[in-house]
Amino acid sequence: MKPNNYLKKMDFGNEAADDVDDEELKSYFVAQDTFDTFLKDSKRLQVIKAKKGMGKSALIKWLGLEIVEKYEDSLVIKIRGSDLSRDNFKLTSSLSEPNEYIQDWMIRLCAIVNRELAKRIGFAINDDQISLVESAEFQGFKERHLISCLLSRFKNILGKYQPETTQTINQHEVLKRINSLNYSKIWILIDDLDATFQNTNKEKVNIGSFFSACRYMIQDIKGINFRVTLRSDVWPVIRRHDESMDKIEQYVSEISWSEEDFKRIICQRIQAEFPTDTRPLNEDELLEKIFQPTVFWNEKNVPTYQVLYILAYNRPRWGVQLCKLAQEDAIRKSMSHIAKLNIDARWGEYGLKRIADLVVEHKHQCMQVEDLVTSFRGLDRRFPQTELLEIIRKRILNSLIVQIDGQKATKPEEIADFLYRIGFIVARTEEDGYGYHHYNYSDLPDLFSGHRKNGFNLIWEIHPCYREALNIKKLNAEQRNAKNLYK
Repeated sequence: MKPNNYLKKMDFGNEAADDVDDEELKSYFVAQDTFDTFLKDSKRLQVIKAKKGMGKSALIKWLGLEIVEKYEDSLVIKIRGSDLSRDNFKLTSSLSEPNEYIQDWMIRLCAIVNRELAKRIGFAINDDQISLVESAEFQGFKERHLISCLLSRFKNILGKYQPETTQTINQHEVLKRINSLNYSKIWILIDDLDATFQNTNKEKVNIGSFFSACRYMIQDIKGINFRVTLRSDVWPVIRRHDESMDKIEQYVSEISWSEEDFKRIICQRIQAEFPTDTRPLNEDELLEKIFQPTVFWNEKNVPTYQVLYILAYNRPRWGVQLCKLAQEDAIRKSMSHIAKLNIDARWGEYGLKRIADLVVEHKHQCMQVEDLVTSFRGLDRRFPQTELLEIIRKRILNSLIVQIDGQKATKPEEIADFLYRIGFIVARTEEDGYGYHHYNYSDLPDLFSGHRKNGFNLIWEIHPCYREALNIKKLNAEQRNAKNLYK
């Protein structure tokens, strides 16, 4: 294959892990060393927080495949957080006390296992009441294996509901299947537990009580492990609201991708697409099949993948999207490699996608999120904190009625905190001789709400991935005509 054919034939793959088959995911999934912890059956509860586009769904899917391969006697159940809504179990009783929430979560989690076991043994459960475990039953589950408890329950149900089930099942066959199951552990993998989270007291109690329920279950019942993902900005909110979450903190990890990790992710996709080369290629050789090696960025030459990493906001899915857009532009211009001009050509369109993502992800928290973001159109990219708050006061509070998590925002700090929480702005500190450092909400969640909210010498920066779509001014205005100097 000639080098100039690689770009046209390159397929960067699907952006959504949920939509790819198992073999495709395995071919390019990059497993960090820290992921080994999630595969240890001795680690019974692991909470994985990450921002949108960081690969939470890919990780959950990969974990499911690896657990089945590593532990043949395990039952793996993969579900979305939305599958655990009370409506899905026809639960209508009102909840008020934290203990009631905890018991309710335990009922739903056991019902999920019941439904999966019913599928495995060919037992059609048509009555939700059959799959729901009574709170009192949990006392009998203590110090026992959950699977044996639930399968024994099925045996009792078979006799009790025999007249209603004889048309759909053969009781003897179901009993044989029950007795043949040899699962010793259940792994419940929950993706996006907080998919529709709103920052209200009720929602905070609801999510916090879920983790307490998991903790009680691993304490009292044998043979059940949990792996749960949620957004990075939600955990600090829950952690501050519920003091019992200090006991969950030890189980919480965050997915982060370094520049080198991102390089590996892109290289793995290239290698998966062109696996038949006569000799193994190193990462730089793989990248040179598709990308121009370096580009001019921030007044110096840097590797192309570094620019992609910055604009991808460290998020693999966003990086793949940007690669695809730049590839389309390069092919249209009959180029053999992706260069900076291709990234520049699609930067604005890419930024609009990122803004659309913000709207989709956070509109349930603030209906005006798009108006908040577009209020910064045409402004500078960095602001001292006093200037940022003044912009919010003049451009937003004076013209919009903003509600965040069901509460009317009346102070600029409240809106600034929300923009910080959703990642539109990041905090930047600079020290003479030491360069600069960025802080996200998960690093310092109380910069606008804590006691020291006015005590930090901070610069607030609109992230580069949004700037071109908002026509954000460059710091060196006299150099705007040289488009390849964009940072």
